[in-house]
Amino acid sequence: MPSSDALGSVLVLGGCGFLGHHIVKLLLEAADATQVTVFDLSIDSYQVEGAKYIPGSITSREDVTKALETARPQVVFHTVSPQALGSPKLFKQVNIEGTRNLLKCVQESGFVRALVYTSSSSVVHDHRSDLAGVTEDLPLLFLPRQMELYSHTKAVAEQMVLGVNKVGGVRTCAIRPAGMFGEGDRTTTGNIIGSAKEGKNKIQIGDNSKLFDWTYVDNNAYAQILAARALLRSQLEPQPDDRKVDGEAFVITNDNPWPFWDFTRAVGAAAGYPVKKSDIWVIPAGLMWSIVLLIEWLYYCFTFGTKQPRFTRAKIKYMTIHRYFDISKAKSRLGYSPQVSMEVGIQKTVQWYLHITKEEKNQSEAFRKLV
Repeated sequence: MPSSDALGSVLVLGGCGFLGHHIVKLLLEAADATQVTVFDLSIDSYQVEGAKYIPGSITSREDVTKALETARPQVVFHTVSPQALGSPKLFKQVNIEGTRNLLKCVQESGFVRALVYTSSSSVVHDHRSDLAGVTEDLPLLFLPRQMELYSHTKAVAEQMVLGVNKVGGVRTCAIRPAGMFGEGDRTTTGNIIGSAKEGKNKIQIGDNSKLFDWTYVDNNAYAQILAARALLRSQLEPQPDDRKVDGEAFVITNDNPWPFWDFTRAVGAAAGYPVKKSDIWVIPAGLMWSIVLLIEWLYYCFTFGTKQPRFTRAKIKYMTIHRYFDISKAKSRLGYSPQVSMEVGIQKTVQWYLHITKEEKNQSEAFRKLV
């Protein structure tokens, strides 16, 4: 019988990614993490001093087994996933087959005690309806009710992870991030700041009356570590149903939903591109929907369905429907509360982005002068 809920040796799959490297940073600051090992397809990005790095693919049994034997972790964090606008083929290979491969290897290891899986808040959303203060009690959605293949594959993976709870002595749970942003995020932050620089943040789709949940990335990383410790504690003594963590899913947000366009304008303003309310140009959601439908159709025709445009009907829906959650479950069972506010998170994110892009620009200019 385990005698401690200390993290011990930890393996972070996807630890060179956006969320993953924030988990690594917090683990290295934790007194109860004796060793932090990162496993990722590429280990060139976001390395953190003090962690060990192993390259490999989650779809390879040999690679995963080697990483497990090298790190011999009692806790595994699974954050590996293609981007939501990535290849449909990769969604299935990584999210489903990769997760299945990992679970088999972990169950056979004999030393892993806890696995925390990074799911998505979209696994219960049909990408059409309002989600207003909903809880984890909503059922997972799969194709064809689920409109997005990415979300379908994340739901399949979550179901697999929770379904093997206690198999091979491994306790499992799932964390569902909602609208993550923070240092290391180039896509959302870069697009918003780029649009603001071009004056596009004056454009608003819909009336901005709907609320959207965002999550500063360090808050999600903090919740993941809380979940890991809770899983270890669950092996020490049985938990009542209203405190149960193993075999459960938890939505994590900043617990402070904002009108969608308030967030984008706050990011733009932090980057030096504020917008006056009198300068905002509102485009009716129905009109924009028709335009994007045409763009999606053209993409499908010219790429034979292999690529998606950056701006899709699903994204318009996010801008014009309620999408926020009740995180009472995470508060009561994990002891979670946001450690960083929306305002501070936005400032930290924008400062990082402006610094890193300035640094890259200076390096590029220095290289051009050199050659």
